[in-house]
Amino acid sequence: MYFWNTKALAHELAEDTLEKQHYKNYYLIAALVISAVYYYGMYSPYYDVRVIGVEALLTLIIMVIGIERTYKANGGDNGIHFLNRVTALSFPILLQTTVAGIVFGLVLLGLYQLLNLADTAFDLWYEWCVSAFTVFLQLLYFTRLNKYMKRVAEHTI
Repeated sequence: MYFWNTKALAHELAEDTLEKQHYKNYYLIAALVISAVYYYGMYSPYYDVRVIGVEALLTLIIMVIGIERTYKANGGDNGIHFLNRVTALSFPILLQTTVAGIVFGLVLLGLYQLLNLADTAFDLWYEWCVSAFTVFLQLLYFTRLNKYMKRVAEHTI
């Protein structure tokens, strides 16, 4: 299994040499990472309803467009193994974007505490910064997923 090397995983997917058990493992681990991120989100919820609304709308749009483009990158109706490929590729890409999100969150929290920004105007922008970065990570995730899916489908890895 590849936890970080998306290119090597994409190569195995293009060559159709990935073991069937690994597809299950990628799905399982991706589900666990998604669940962990979900529960973290429940732990630190947004308070501004506008932030929630904007992020939710953008997330839905990004998901619809991202999945549609990834499906087309795999060859559309003529593509093969879409679910297997998207499941396997999702794991390392999701892991990488999650690590980037954690690092960003820690940096933002560190600056918040280091610069003593509590009860300042930054409090108003904190949620917007986190939400904007969340949307950016979603865009990055689908951009990378689309890129690798296209390379897998075209056997150009």
